[in-house]
Amino acid sequence: MTDPRPNPSPIVPSWPHCGHGSGEQDPVGCRGIHVPGHTACLTHLTSTGRRAYLDDLRPGADLDLRGTTFEDRLWDSLLDALRDSFAGGEPVMGDVRFASAVFECNAWFDAVTFGGSAVFDEATFQDDGWFEGATFESPASFEGAAFKTYGGFQDATFESRASFKGATFTGRAAFDRATFEGAVSFEGVTFKEFTRFDEVPFRSTVDFTSTTFGATATFQEATFDGPATFDSATFEGYARFEEETLNALEGLRSATFRHDPTA
Repeated sequence: MTDPRPNPSPIVPSWPHCGHGSGEQDPVGCRGIHVPGHTACLTHLTSTGRRAYLDDLRPGADLDLRGTTFEDRLWDSLLDALRDSFAGGEPVMGDVRFASAVFECNAWFDAVTFGGSAVFDEATFQDDGWFEGATFESPASFEGAAFKTYGGFQDATFESRASFKGATFTGRAAFDRATFEGAVSFEGVTFKEFTRFDEVPFRSTVDFTSTTFGATATFQEATFDGPATFDSATFEGYARFEEETLNALEGLRSATFRHDPTA
C-alpha cells in the first residue's frame, strides 16, 4: 500500500500509532491507531488479528480508527461486520472516531446510522465519500476533512449539531434534501466545484462565514428557520437562491457575488 500523503506530516499523532513504513522520508510512518491489545493498526494487523477484531464487532459498536488507511477489501469487511438485520441490513455504528483516517477506496456510508458521535476531523477521502441517507443521531464533525473527488450527503439527517469547518471539497458536493436539525457550521469551507443545497431545511443556525464557492452553488427551495450567516462568503460562480430567500436573509448582504444571484 502506497502512502496516500505525498508529503507526510512530521507531526506525531496524539494516539499510539502503528509506525509501519517509517523511514528517513517519513519518520512517523503509518498514523493508524493501535488495535487494542496489539501494536499495529487495523490495516497492518496480521490477517488472524484482523479477523478476530472484525468477528468481535456487533452492530452499534464504538469504533476508534483514527489515522487508519482503508482500501476496498478492508472497508467492505468492516461494514459487513456492522450490518444489522433489524435495520434492513444496513450498518449501524456507535461512537466513531475516524479523525485523520485515509479512505483510498469509495467510502460508503450511505444509509449508515450513527448512534453516537461521529468524528471525521482531518479525514481524507481520496475517492468518493458517500453519506447519502445516513442518519447522525448525535453531534457530527468533519472539520478539516478533504473530499478529493465527491462528497455526497443527499437525504442525510443530522439530528444534532454538525460542523464542516475548514473542510475542502475538491470535486462536486451534494447536500440535496439533507436535514439539519441542529446548528451547523460551514465556516471556512472551500467548495471548488458544483455544490448543491437544494431542498435543504436548516432548522437551526447555519454559518457560512468565509466559505468559498468556486463554481455554481444552488440553494433552490432551501429553507432557513434560524439565523444564517454568510459574512465574507464568496460566490465565484453562479449562485441560485429563491428570490424570497435572497430578500429575507440579511446574512447574504455581506457575501460577495461575482455574478448577480437574481439574474
